[in-house]
Amino acid sequence: MIALVPFLLHAAVLTVGSMVSYAHPAAAGLQSRVPLGFLIYYVISNVTLLIYGTVLFVLMIRRRRSAIVNNVIFNILAVVFLLSWHLLGEKSTIGTVIDSVPNLVGTVYILMSTRVRSTFRVS
Repeated sequence: MIALVPFLLHAAVLTVGSMVSYAHPAAAGLQSRVPLGFLIYYVISNVTLLIYGTVLFVLMIRRRRSAIVNNVIFNILAVVFLLSWHLLGEKSTIGTVIDSVPNLVGTVYILMSTRVRSTFRVS
């Protein structure tokens, strides 16, 4: 749960930053704007992660068993979005790898941890 809060704040800041840099490319050191469709996709996918992450946070606070499967789906969805942003040229290769690692490690932890299973009442 502690890692989810910074992730959501990071996604919110990047979403706002992407809109600001689109409106004022020179402020971000850019010579031109990214295509509007790319920006819209980036914003929608980030907002999707923000909403899903908020729902996941509520499930975790309430210690619902569904938090486990939703956490795995959330992490996989985040990696899929990272890869798609990379393919659209919105993210570097190294940035994609670095940003994907916490999601992949988190997925393995969620699936393998006995503490997680006991916390979320899985028999």
